[in-house]
Amino acid sequence: MDAERKALADHASEFSRHGRKFEKAIDTVLSGGVKECRFLPSRRQILSVVGTLGDEFIDPSKPYCSCGNFFFRVSGGKEETCYHLLSFSIAAKTGRIDILEFSDEEFGDYLSAIAGDVFEVLTKDG
Repeated sequence: MDAERKALADHASEFSRHGRKFEKAIDTVLSGGVKECRFLPSRRQILSVVGTLGDEFIDPSKPYCSCGNFFFRVSGGKEETCYHLLSFSIAAKTGRIDILEFSDEEFGDYLSAIAGDVFEVLTKDG
């Protein structure tokens, strides 16, 4: 384990009870996969975490994640959390959220791109 990975894991050790999800979340945080898109001047925000199939959109205050694991296992009570929400928790605790700023004029185009990505994932064979 390299020094940066070990330091991050040590700093976020209270999440280590999640085992393999914790390890995957650490890797996601280290790769800059936790993003907050801010739209200015309205201050609207969209939180996302880069996942296997693309960006997953999250709302940690609910909690909510757009991933299939959240839908089938977390919301069904079989698991406590998904690694996307865990990644956000670790990134928030350690100050490693990648913040991207856009103008409010770009909000509609951003939402259209999200809808296209979601549709593409939903229609893939597999």
